[in-house]
Amino acid sequence: MKSLRIPDLTIKQKNNLLIITITLAASIIGYISYRGNVTLIETSIDKAFRVIDSTERVKLKTATQVASNCLSKLLLADTVKTDSSAYAIFEHHLDDFRYENDRTGYFYIYKGTKCFFIAENKHYQGKHLENKKEYEQVLKGGGFTYGFYEKLGAEKQKKLLYSQMIPNSEFWIGTGTYLDTFKSIEEDVASELRDEASKTERSVIFASLILLVFIAMIIYAIRQSMLKPVKKIVQLTDDMAVGKLNTYEYDTKDEIKPIFTSLNNLINNLKDIVDFSINIGQGEFNSEYKMSSEHDVLGESLLNMRDSLKEAKINEEQRVKDENIRTWTMNGNSNIADILRKNQSDINILTRETLREIIEYSDFNQGGIFIADEDDSDTFNLTASYAYNREKFISKSIKLGEGLIGTCAIERKTTYLKDIPNNYISITSGLGGANPSDLIICPMIADDKLVGVIEFASFKEIEKHKLEFIEKCAENIAATILTAKTAINTTKLLEMSKNQAEELASQEEEMRQNMEELQSTNEEWHRQEEALNKRIKELEEKLNKD
Repeated sequence: MKSLRIPDLTIKQKNNLLIITITLAASIIGYISYRGNVTLIETSIDKAFRVIDSTERVKLKTATQVASNCLSKLLLADTVKTDSSAYAIFEHHLDDFRYENDRTGYFYIYKGTKCFFIAENKHYQGKHLENKKEYEQVLKGGGFTYGFYEKLGAEKQKKLLYSQMIPNSEFWIGTGTYLDTFKSIEEDVASELRDEASKTERSVIFASLILLVFIAMIIYAIRQSMLKPVKKIVQLTDDMAVGKLNTYEYDTKDEIKPIFTSLNNLINNLKDIVDFSINIGQGEFNSEYKMSSEHDVLGESLLNMRDSLKEAKINEEQRVKDENIRTWTMNGNSNIADILRKNQSDINILTRETLREIIEYSDFNQGGIFIADEDDSDTFNLTASYAYNREKFISKSIKLGEGLIGTCAIERKTTYLKDIPNNYISITSGLGGANPSDLIICPMIADDKLVGVIEFASFKEIEKHKLEFIEKCAENIAATILTAKTAINTTKLLEMSKNQAEELASQEEEMRQNMEELQSTNEEWHRQEEALNKRIKELEEKLNKD
């Protein structure tokens, strides 16, 4: 069986255990108080007995000494000084004298061991003392002893006695008090003490019951004051477990208040986390979150998450931007390639259409293409000009090294200017307006041969990818122009070769006809030669005959 441990108990069980413990403690204290009260009563009775005994002794001794002194003076004043006169003095002053209400407090006079006078129990007069110890105390100067005497005609009772000599006489005086009187007084005192103790006991019991009820009420109030906030804490934590974030204002300034303060701080932190998470979920990665302390692991994780998401967003935006730039560049190159492919046969159309496409696609406002002259490579002629969505027909030639165009041709490097002189741009729109702010001049080079220079102006800053796009277009245009020029030259050569071949064929036909005519002439000449030879032979034969 598993042992029960106090830490394993619920708060309610702990409160019940506390009530039981306090009740047992109060009961034990009450019992101890009761036993203590009984002991106190017994001790008080004992002390009371001792006080009574001491008081009685003082009373006996005092009464005896006073009576002894008085009798001594009376005896000294007696001029007769006989036993009869002494007896008369004793009888006159002591016979009716009693210092107790029950007349037991009387004196007796002894002369030696013989009773000379006694106020009560007259039969003792003339008899010798039975209690020798009493006389011994008298001889010692006086003292206390015990003896047995009849009590007003009753049986003998034990009696506390005190005796001493009467100064300046041969008599000694004694008196005493019966012990049953002590007991009566002691019983009365004990009865009174017991009554008081009983009252005290009842008061203690009543007070204990009231105290127990009061303690129970206080414990119940404390229990409720403890259980109520604990239940509220449980409710708050349960609400937090299901996602409800409601704070609770706890006004009491006790040890539980810091718990509510911590819970409220936690709930407020969770609310801040929720708001922060919502902002992050909506893409607001610049949202701020204040960590509750340097040990706020969750807050640090959230901030790291925000920074990671922010970085991821930046990377994604950059990726999308790069992808858009790649797509833009690819589409632009595709458009330019398509124009170049379709217009290779006419350089003027090629440069005009290419220039227009680049300006419109790149959102420039104007531009121009300068091509190196066929006959003079140091001269660059403006073959195409486009501004404000219109083709411009401008005749312009620039020498190598002249102005920005000529400098770019010499350096063979792209020139990018952000502050264009006001008088640099000569092409304006029909509507007027400010001059462009940015200018790019790019050499058109292919196979290490400078084909021309291309120029663009823009009201906006020309971005890097557009610069790279223009440089690539300049290279493609240069290559296409070279190819086009080569094709044109090839066509011219083919045409020349064709014309030469046709002329050669015509000459060959003429030669053939001449040959045929020559052959006919030769054949005719042969015939004539043969006829002449035959005529000669005939003439020779005729001559020979003759």
